[in-house]
Amino acid sequence: MIKLVVVNKTKELNPRRLKAFFQRIQNDFVQKNIRHKKLLLEKKELTLVFLNKKEIQKINFQFRKKNKPTDVLSFQSEDPQSLGELLFCIDVLKSQAKEQKHSLEQEFLYMLIHGLLHLLSYDHEISKKEEKLMFRLQDQCFKQFNNL
Repeated sequence: MIKLVVVNKTKELNPRRLKAFFQRIQNDFVQKNIRHKKLLLEKKELTLVFLNKKEIQKINFQFRKKNKPTDVLSFQSEDPQSLGELLFCIDVLKSQAKEQKHSLEQEFLYMLIHGLLHLLSYDHEISKKEEKLMFRLQDQCFKQFNNL
């Protein structure tokens, strides 16, 4: 099992629940026909980083040339033991949760799935076909675990 390393822990999300979410998603992805799912069995670590709006906006601009805060950013790791890093902005997640009329936990779960799919080489920005595939997988997984 992959160990979660949480940086800048947030009081809004329970660390045990974060780990439970990830383990359930990991198990689900391993059972499904998910691209590069063997990484979920081989890698030893995943880092979750929680940032404020200003910090994530700066990184979003630096790496994606988008000068605005975002919900999640995914980064591959150069460490062969690590699956990568997912950077989250709690303020953006809170706002999106309110818009979607669900809890912060549910929004985090949705974006955790999204970020993991990116780390497994899915990219909704490369084509319409890839976008449909990624969001279909994301929505299927979210619906399955929505009641955690």
